[in-house]
Amino acid sequence: MFQKIFLIAEAGSNHNGDLDTALELVRQAARAGADAIKFQCYSLHTLFASEHYETALKLSTSRWKDEVQKYTFRPEWHKVIAAEAEKAGVIYFTTPFSPDCVEQIDPLVPFYKIASCDITFSYLLKKVGAKRKGVFLSTGASYLPEIDRAVETLRAYSLPFICLMHCIVIYPAPYDTLNLRFIETLKDRYKLPVGFSDHTMGIDAAVFAAGAGAVAIEKHFTLDKTQEGADHKNSLNPDEFTCLVGKIRLFEKTMGSTKKTITPREAAERVYARRGIYSKHALKKGTKLTYGNICFLRPNISLGAERIDEVLGRTLTMDVPKQHPLELYMLDDSPEGARRGPS
Repeated sequence: MFQKIFLIAEAGSNHNGDLDTALELVRQAARAGADAIKFQCYSLHTLFASEHYETALKLSTSRWKDEVQKYTFRPEWHKVIAAEAEKAGVIYFTTPFSPDCVEQIDPLVPFYKIASCDITFSYLLKKVGAKRKGVFLSTGASYLPEIDRAVETLRAYSLPFICLMHCIVIYPAPYDTLNLRFIETLKDRYKLPVGFSDHTMGIDAAVFAAGAGAVAIEKHFTLDKTQEGADHKNSLNPDEFTCLVGKIRLFEKTMGSTKKTITPREAAERVYARRGIYSKHALKKGTKLTYGNICFLRPNISLGAERIDEVLGRTLTMDVPKQHPLELYMLDDSPEGARRGPS
């Protein structure tokens, strides 16, 4: 699953309540090089007790209730969008915000995403876990014991994978809040793959997260950042997402493997740029070789500088011109005296 960094275009509610827009998001995500496109499956009545925002939290709901209704993902869209995604060559999945949505989408998705806000919603976790599919689990605004319980709940179902998504639930997230080193903490604590759900502006943080070890990157995606709606201005447009894909794939090329390798071009440099052992000046037959009459020069076309102990104290069996590479056949068989370093 994670042989390469998995890039998720988070369409969220950026379809604006319009199926044609949703389908174009799918096509553009595929063209940009996304591995998957994700939408969010919620409705006003399955997510909000809106009256209590006003009575308990003293927050007006008049504006956002209309927005939620407008941007609600219609259940009948799932099959249409899944078919378009298959045609475009990009994986379709979604974040279900209700158990009913899990049932609706299960035949159409290969895995699920659990939003940060639902990490403590154990009933939803169990519903998703029972489907025995992979899960991306966001961890924004969560304490470690809450992540512990969610991971324990999902592990009980022996899922194909659980990928924890480091996340900061601020829109947009300032760079000094990202704490990307926490990616390593999550890896060490849970022995699971870890990704990054990026809510910053631009692409830099996503690339930095790849460098911190993220195996999946999720980034909000829109057709037009100037559109009205909560997420558009914090999203990447198709050109920006294409740039992100290019940067991540370039990063992967630079990482290589844990093995030390020498490329063919480097192998040539071992000759061109390393030093060999040379005569410092013209030397007569019978001269004993010392640091005083040899030197170390490029290229290394005979005895490398590391073989100095095979040369010191030995006697030339022939005349050698100035700055000539030394070879063992030019020397007698046994060095005289102790080998000494430079004086």
